[in-house]
Amino acid sequence: MKNAFLRLGYTCVFTMVATGLAFAGSVNPVTVTLPHAVTIGSTVLPEGTYVLESIDMTSGMEYFVVRGEHGAVATLQAVKRDTETSAKTEITLDNDGGRWHFDKLQISGDSTTYVFQNVK
Repeated sequence: MKNAFLRLGYTCVFTMVATGLAFAGSVNPVTVTLPHAVTIGSTVLPEGTYVLESIDMTSGMEYFVVRGEHGAVATLQAVKRDTETSAKTEITLDNDGGRWHFDKLQISGDSTTYVFQNVK
């Protein structure tokens, strides 16, 4: 795992404010303050405060809408991975060639990690 992070470049992990899980398959809105501009597809979200909200889909994929305090909006696709129960809510960003991307989301008390599928 350490080698994977080295290949991707720098990794940034920080804790977020979350209200936990509303019910199975859906994550309550999570508020995060991004310390860097983050790229999602062709959209660049400037540093600042954002809310990630899950969208219930029947396709088996998880989707999150990212809304900024100044109207910036982007959509992320994620794959669920079973992991050990997380002690805290945190998001991991990775830096690939000078551009930051969402990597993973873990929710406190949940044994699921959401791995974001970024279009680069």
